[in-house]
Amino acid sequence: MVVRKIGLLLLLVLLVGLAAGCISDSHPSRTQTSGTATSGDYVVVNGTKIYLDKIHFYMYGMKTCPHCRRMHTLIPETYGNDSLTYYELVGNEENIELFRAQYNITGIGGVPAIAITYNGTIYALIEGEFNVSMTPKIIAVAMQNNGTVLFVRGKAYILPRTDPEVREDLKKLYEIYVEHRLPDNSTG
Repeated sequence: MVVRKIGLLLLLVLLVGLAAGCISDSHPSRTQTSGTATSGDYVVVNGTKIYLDKIHFYMYGMKTCPHCRRMHTLIPETYGNDSLTYYELVGNEENIELFRAQYNITGIGGVPAIAITYNGTIYALIEGEFNVSMTPKIIAVAMQNNGTVLFVRGKAYILPRTDPEVREDLKKLYEIYVEHRLPDNSTG
């Protein structure tokens, strides 16, 4: 998979709160003050409107993992009860097989493993806890770079959508996270 590193300044901004245990309970700025996103709520990031009700999270996790439990709580608290699709790994062979498949593409081997979609497109793949209030900024950075942000092993990368190999990998990741199925191997 072809990737390019995000600039140092951008990386530092995005990594604030990414390390496990460094999560803020703050919510993104909104057009209203409710605790969860509703239709019409948005934030503006560098001139781009990000509608909060179009953000969805897909997470592979383990009930025994405190970081997974924290993300499993914070995401719905911030973005609404319907904002998270959770796949439990403990005792679930299907989910373990899907998790292995995503590892082969992304290198994400730890949990929580989170895909962030906006309007049905994957804009970020994150290994570990992160500051959920940064989600609109992460999406905006990915959009502005015509790619998907990958956070793995403490590093951040942009996966450029202009690269055919990356597009194929993102299609497979969409199947794993969003459609919850193994990718069709006949496509590559």
